[in-house]
Amino acid sequence: MTIARLLSALALLPFAAFAKAPAAPPNPYIDRGACPFECCTYRVWTTNLPVSLLDKPAGKTVVAKVPTKTGVTGVTGEVHSTPLRVVASHAFEGTPIKKGDVLFALHYAGEGFFTVWFKGKTYDVDFSEGAESSLPLDKTNQSWWVQIRTKDGKTGWVLDKNQFDNQDSCG
Repeated sequence: MTIARLLSALALLPFAAFAKAPAAPPNPYIDRGACPFECCTYRVWTTNLPVSLLDKPAGKTVVAKVPTKTGVTGVTGEVHSTPLRVVASHAFEGTPIKKGDVLFALHYAGEGFFTVWFKGKTYDVDFSEGAESSLPLDKTNQSWWVQIRTKDGKTGWVLDKNQFDNQDSCG
């Protein structure tokens, strides 16, 4: 790289700090590593229905079939959601969100809390009080893909539809 190019590149660095966050999150929004309810935990789960593991979330290739009452390891997950534009009815404690700010509800997080996107960052906020509690927010705008490992080491993905027991560490 020539010195002139290097100096030009360095001159642009201060402007990078002022780059605005996107106005809205990607749609669909994919929250990798999410566990979408209170006390949700990745650990040894037991199938309560037969499960077909796919090569990737929303994949078409079956990599393994797991019968009912089989122990598997819940490794990780992804919550895929359609962001819902919301105008905050009040400030949310522990976040920079103030009354009147525009945020995007992403997915349910448990006990009245939702994961939201605000100015490029995510926060878990309580939607059980205020105007947000009357919004059409439920689990229909989200899908939870979980990565499973079988006892013989096969790994694949499945759309969670309550076909596993022991996902809740609270009981």
